[in-house]
Amino acid sequence: MKVSAIVCAYNEAKTVKPILEVLLSHPRIGEVIVVNDGSTDNTWKTINSIKHPKLMPIRHRKNLGKGAAITAAVKSATGEILLLVDADLKKFHPAHVNLLLSPLEIDQRIMTIGIRETGSIFEQNFKTLLKSFGGERAVAKKMIGPITSRIKSSGYGAEAIINLYHLQHNRKIIYIPLPGLFHKAKIEKHPFYKYAADYIKENTEVIKQFLNPENKVLETFFRYLVKKLGL
Repeated sequence: MKVSAIVCAYNEAKTVKPILEVLLSHPRIGEVIVVNDGSTDNTWKTINSIKHPKLMPIRHRKNLGKGAAITAAVKSATGEILLLVDADLKKFHPAHVNLLLSPLEIDQRIMTIGIRETGSIFEQNFKTLLKSFGGERAVAKKMIGPITSRIKSSGYGAEAIINLYHLQHNRKIIYIPLPGLFHKAKIEKHPFYKYAADYIKENTEVIKQFLNPENKVLETFFRYLVKKLGL
């Protein structure tokens, strides 16, 4: 199966290069699409410093949001499997790629979501809730294509839309522990006022997707309940 890796980066000049190097050197990945989503630091310069035939860089002049960046990458992807990886990871390893991809070699209807190591106290307290929104995931492209128009304007709500769509179609989601993998918390990257503003924005965009009737949250929940109760 051909795998297209997708990395969406916004002001991640300090972390994006080692992530791209792992993906580009991995034998199971056919192409690496990196979207520089209107960064104001040296992210674009860092991306352009890497010369590799598998690298496909996309540049947004303005910051359009994570949903728009994912949509641009999906439209350019030629692989049947998409591997989504965040640009702010620490200690990303080729073995993490193998863990995410292996279940789809058995059944491409599965979506895998990686569970990183928890760093901050906040993450430790909300680990169960946060795991559904992990940025590291592998999914068949055909499961993303029909919802790109919704993902495009969703910002940080992109993962919520993907999860809900997958559940609506009774597709299995497997959560994969990724030992030793951390991501750089927003509070490590920004002053507190910027961290607080980003935190509010991110969670607002996620909640909006659960309230959006297009995503059929109530319908999905009741179907799940009926199935569990055996009615």
